[in-house]
Formats: sequence, C-alpha cells, structure tokens
Amino acid sequence: MTFQVSTLSQKDFVMIQISDTHLLETPEVEFLGMHPEQSFHAVVDLVRQQHHEIDVIVHTGDLAQNPTTVTYQRYLHYMQSLGVPFFQTPGNHDNPALFPFHEADPSQPTVVQLGQWCIILLNSAQAERIDGKIAAAQLQQLTELLTQYHDRHIIIACHHHPFAMQSAWIDQHKLKNSSDLLDVIQPFSNIKAIICGHVHQDSIHTWQGIEFLSTPSTCIQFKPKSAAFALDEQHPGYRYICLKANGEIETQVYRLEVSHRNSSTEVLGYD
Repeated sequence: MTFQVSTLSQKDFVMIQISDTHLLETPEVEFLGMHPEQSFHAVVDLVRQQHHEIDVIVHTGDLAQNPTTVTYQRYLHYMQSLGVPFFQTPGNHDNPALFPFHEADPSQPTVVQLGQWCIILLNSAQAERIDGKIAAAQLQQLTELLTQYHDRHIIIACHHHPFAMQSAWIDQHKLKNSSDLLDVIQPFSNIKAIICGHVHQDSIHTWQGIEFLSTPSTCIQFKPKSAAFALDEQHPGYRYICLKANGEIETQVYRLEVSHRNSSTEVLGYD
C-alpha cells in the first residue's frame, strides 16, 4: 500500500527515526533497569522540542517487549495523539499476529511518499528467530517498486542491520540475506539510505554511495564493539533525517541529556 503524506516537490522534509522501544504491557514495569514507557515518551518530548515541523516518524522495530494487544494499542493511541504521520515495521521481539501493520498482507512492503521522496518499509523479522531475513517475494516486490519509483529519492527501512557492527554477539543476529538485498539495490542510483534498528546504537556505514544508518534505542543502549552482550552508558535517543529537495540527506542523532537505569540481572535473550 502507498501512503501519500505530501505532494510538495520543492520542500525539505523532516523524518524522525525511532527504534527498539521495547514497550511492556504494564508501563510502570522496568526492563533491564529502565522504564521503556517513560524513556520513550521522554525521547518523543525531545523530538518535539528540537523540531517544530515533523513530516513523518518511522519506527524500525522491536516496538514491544511484551507484544500484546494492550501494548500495541497503547502505542498507537500515544502516537496518534502527536498529530504526525507515523509508520512502523516489526522487529524480532514483536508478534506478527498482533503487530499494527499497514498492510492486510504483512509480507507486502509499505510505501510512504513525500514529494520526490519515497520511504519503503520492509519486514525483516522471522517468526521465532532473532536474526533477520527479507523474504524472496518481498525482495522481488522491492525490485518492482524501485523500478516504478526510479525517478524518486529512496529511503529503505527495516529492523535488522545488513552490515556487521564488529560486535560478535549481535552480528550473529544480523540480516542473514543482506547480500540478496545488496544485489537488488545495486543497480539503482537513487537509493539514498537504508535505516535500521536492532543494534541499540548509532552507526553509519557507506556502500556504493548509500548510507546505512542505525539509531539508538529509546530505552537501553548496547555497548559498541563488544564481543559479548553488554549495555552502554549512553542515553536513549533518536535519529533526525532531513530529506532535502535536491535528493541529499542530512542526519544527526539526538540523545536525552539525562536518563536513569537501575542495576538489573535480567537477560535480554540474545546471547
């Protein structure tokens, strides 16, 4: 399905990427020593303080740690209250049977149009698995969409990271068929960036002129380049992306100045 957010062609658009909110069914409960609901709302408050005009918000997965109807409905109600178009694609912690997809068929990509820009949301989550894979049928649909929108500037969004983070424990759970994705996008020169979540940290990797961007979680952060699972002391945050009318992007990560995480013996279940 295609969503037309704006038809203006000579406009710079503000896109906000949030990820890995790990919301719980009961918002007062902690997750790995942090309250995901509180930190999520604090990050969104920061977004609204920093950017007075926001055109779209994209959530790149692991919306819920407790993926229940209650959790998802509370998320939707909160996001709808912001008055900003928002879209989400699932992560490995989400429940595909309950996730608020934008398509009746969750294997279908979602296309968001903003003037000369298109954002294509892909589903990289696999049932009962931590690592990611984009199904062959979805890659074929991506090829067709890229051909259809050859005259637009393209952003692709999914949950799992295509390139290694030099962190052994999380890299075993990356997008396992990233080479297939690269084969699909390689012929197209209008793809500007691929954004992902999953890794709970900021990174930029450039391949053939395409920026591959990960973003901090709105709650806990993973320690970069750690061989084993470890949490980082960095604060929750989000990624700002300016989609410029000339086809260029500008991006910056913003973080809360203060956040609080209690000590915890919980295990996330990755390693």
